[in-house]
Amino acid sequence: MLTSRAVAAVGLVSVGVLHAVWASGASWPAKSRTELADATVGSASAPPAPVATALVAATATAAGIVAGGALGDRPIAVLARRAAGLALLTRAAIGGVVVCRALGLPDPSERFRTLDARFYRPVCLMLGAAALVGARRRSSGRAPAS
Repeated sequence: MLTSRAVAAVGLVSVGVLHAVWASGASWPAKSRTELADATVGSASAPPAPVATALVAATATAAGIVAGGALGDRPIAVLARRAAGLALLTRAAIGGVVVCRALGLPDPSERFRTLDARFYRPVCLMLGAAALVGARRRSSGRAPAS
């Protein structure tokens, strides 16, 4: 369980940091903001607003902190870890094309579809599974009462 919490925490905080970098105006690792928009939302004509990207950064970072167990094993923390895991697994299952359409974005480019299939969906699957496995409360270490 500690390993799954660590994987979820490091992965989600890393996603948050990357989105914060993008929200600040950087295009790394893409060569331009246009390239970045095509790779991340599937359309150079509809780049995400910095505020929206900052919101994703804050949400992913907060989810990573909670997934890592920073709030302990209180019921609300367990619920938050489960919600994060289910959200990520849902994103992995439905894919980026469906998400783009649901957000009213243009039909995603082939480049986005390829990146989604090769990287984004598998990362969401891995982080979602890690968050769900790590959502369980830690055992107290005591043997069950007879």
